[in-house]
Amino acid sequence: MPNDTAYTETCASIGLAMLAARMLRLEMDGRFGDVMERVLYNGVLSGMSLDGTRYFYVNPLEVHPAVAHYRYDMQHVKTERVPWFGCACCPPNIARLLASLDTYFFTQADTEIAMHLYGSNESSFQVEGRQLSLRTDTRYPWDGSIQVRVQVDEPADWTLSFRMPAWCRQPGIRVNGELAALDAVVTRGYARIRRTWMDGDEIQLHFPMAVERIESNPKVHENAGKVALQYGPIVYCLEEADNGADLTDICLAQDAEFVPEYREDVLGGVVVLTGEGQRSDDSWRGELYRPVSRGKNSVRITAIPYAYWGESAARRDDGLDSGEVR
Repeated sequence: MPNDTAYTETCASIGLAMLAARMLRLEMDGRFGDVMERVLYNGVLSGMSLDGTRYFYVNPLEVHPAVAHYRYDMQHVKTERVPWFGCACCPPNIARLLASLDTYFFTQADTEIAMHLYGSNESSFQVEGRQLSLRTDTRYPWDGSIQVRVQVDEPADWTLSFRMPAWCRQPGIRVNGELAALDAVVTRGYARIRRTWMDGDEIQLHFPMAVERIESNPKVHENAGKVALQYGPIVYCLEEADNGADLTDICLAQDAEFVPEYREDVLGGVVVLTGEGQRSDDSWRGELYRPVSRGKNSVRITAIPYAYWGESAARRDDGLDSGEVR
């Protein structure tokens, strides 16, 4: 579907996360965990404002307020989150998902405990009548370093499995400081580590993050010639509030590099991407067509996580809203 009219309903994203979680219970394959992670961070969270008071029913991938406000075929597209809807399925659905999010992080089968999602938490399990507790400390998804500490009453032979994200090219795992041979333990996207676990054992997961350009299958005609920026599991977008109007005029050079920077002062603390882009010069003078111009102006581009689009107005002091999104 076209990016500016695609329905991409919040409830549909939640449904996809639920489906992926159920597929993991049937068949532990990293593909399902990857889908669950991507939709949670990018498709679900975009449906609610940072303060939890406003919502999107529809999550367009491209927004032109000056057009969306007047076209009949875009009446379903809101350019700002709203407090409520006539058919208010999305707000309580988000609340239900967030309240049950702990059930998505782990699954347990016999003596195997698998970690599918990463975030700071403390979790306890009963395995063969004995208790195992895991404490996870991390700044994921902004940082790929994850520390897991094992707490057990007595040594026990269990399997701890960790999803190796598909976006990570060179994952690493250390158990008590010793590097694990992933070739020997990774099966279908999960590192399965079976050993006699002792109280105080530590697992260090290292998922190096890099800015990547993601392209669509050529059959997605609307995305021909376009790429998305991704850092770790997070998909990014450009907003007019940061980059000026006419976002369709911005292009990326083949060798343009983007620098990730964690900004505590932006949107409650996120990784922002900055890099060089190009715009055409401003000599159009209202013309509809002209010969192709080789002249391009270098511009600085700022990209924020897509899930946070529409929040930019809250961090501006000039009264402007977020405007276009792409």
